Amino acid sequence: MKAQILTALVEIMLRILSPALLKKFADMVLDFAENYVTGTASSVDDKIVLPLCGLIRRTFGIPDED
Repeated sequence: MKAQILTALVEIMLRILSPALLKKFADMVLDFAENYVTGTASSVDDKIVLPLCGLIRRTFGIPDED
């Protein structure tokens, strides 16, 4: 049931958001992930999550402007 609700919400969000708004939303999600990982004591997540966020940014052309 939760998966169906989540799927429906994602579909609605993708229909509502323009490409520019979707990029801004993705930037916010990536900023959150990068800031959270940077604030943790573990260096393992720094080596995995931060490069992955960078790859997503380069692939989809989402600049890190903060």
